Amino acid sequence: MWVTCRTRMKRKSQDCKSRLPDNSAMKQQQLPAFRLQLSANEILSGFFATGVFCLGMGIILLLSAKSIREIEINYTEKCASCARLREDATNFDKECNCSISFYLPQKME
Repeated sequence: MWVTCRTRMKRKSQDCKSRLPDNSAMKQQQLPAFRLQLSANEILSGFFATGVFCLGMGIILLLSAKSIREIEINYTEKCASCARLREDATNFDKECNCSISFYLPQKME
């Protein structure tokens, strides 16, 4: 049976003290916490560095997007039979092939 020091049984004070945790900062959870202390200069320089990085990435993405070429091929009339076949859900297992030949007007670089 576990008997604590608070009970009224006759116990020596040495027995009760042996169960107490060590009186250290670690055991008593009184360790000082790390606090990050930044100055206004550090915060502003980090803010502006992040802004410059994002601005540079935005410019790179815009320049790369300008070099993209879009080719638009209208196949509405050429594949109309497949579209009519797919309008009816019971034709889900029927095969329909539609092929369109095309050429690139300029050399893609």
